[in-house]
Amino acid sequence: MKKITLLLLLVAIVGGIAFYLSTSNDPFRSEGAEQSDFAIADTASIGKILIADRSGRIVIVTRGSGRWILNGEYPAREDAVETLLRTFKNIYIQRPVPREAQEQVNTVMASSTKKVEIYDLDGELIKTWYVGHATMDKKGTYMLLETPKNGKSSAPFIMDMKGFIGMLNTRFFLDENEWRSTLLLAYPDMNLDKIEVEYPTDQVSSFKVEYDGGNQIKLFTGDDTPVAVFDTLTLKDYMLNYKKMAFENYRTGLTEFQIDSIRSTAPFQIIRVIDSSGNHEIKLWPKEAPDYDEMASSDSLVLDRERVYGTYNDGELALAQRFVWDKFQAPIVAFISKE
Repeated sequence: MKKITLLLLLVAIVGGIAFYLSTSNDPFRSEGAEQSDFAIADTASIGKILIADRSGRIVIVTRGSGRWILNGEYPAREDAVETLLRTFKNIYIQRPVPREAQEQVNTVMASSTKKVEIYDLDGELIKTWYVGHATMDKKGTYMLLETPKNGKSSAPFIMDMKGFIGMLNTRFFLDENEWRSTLLLAYPDMNLDKIEVEYPTDQVSSFKVEYDGGNQIKLFTGDDTPVAVFDTLTLKDYMLNYKKMAFENYRTGLTEFQIDSIRSTAPFQIIRVIDSSGNHEIKLWPKEAPDYDEMASSDSLVLDRERVYGTYNDGELALAQRFVWDKFQAPIVAFISKE
């Protein structure tokens, strides 16, 4: 009799625990491992990332040969892609959303969420993240998970990332211009063959450089006259600027008429680089000072002291920082030995 009573009591306890777990508002109770498994350990297996919002904006970055491609047309910012890949790998659940708050969180997310689809190298969907708003303390982000196998989870989670404190939703931006890579050329090992620098309004300052590695450098005037004696160290120091050449962004804020007007004028500098892949050309134009710059507006030239306009291979007009590009404006006399 005692054994039967003990068995019934044990059954009752187990049943009570099961009932409690199924009805409790315990905030740390998960909706299931499959729907809380946000992280992707092997980010090398990711071949495509799609980000969309409810206004219809879409950004797609696809892994190409050696670099990521934005919307099938432009090189994508490598740093932005790497930020997403680190997020996919290092994300974790900071805490589940309490049951009594889930409906409200889902309602808010329904109107402001960003959908992030993650595909493998074969184009198969791996996971879908629904990235919502940040928590009140800005140290967590509400998210929902959807998988091809288990569908969309009904339970949101507050997500965080290892080694990071802050909001994660800002990483999933949708401005195409923000996603476009501004890197034009990079020669970290100085593996270029020739540099031509032309000043259309000051041709006597133009020059050309032929480079065969090491100290094998030849300097020419703009009309191809060899310079017998020049300062090799100064010229090599100038060439180090070519390790990285990049614009700032493509958000000029200009109308088509204004862009055509700028491009119809002569640039103040043309830089041509020849390497094993071919010829590359960068043109630079002065930029009018912004209206809020009172000091620049007092100048009779009214030129922007911080930015210029530029094109790469006669492509789209971009903004370029003077801090970067002024380093390329050396005249040939800068390399002529004083003696």
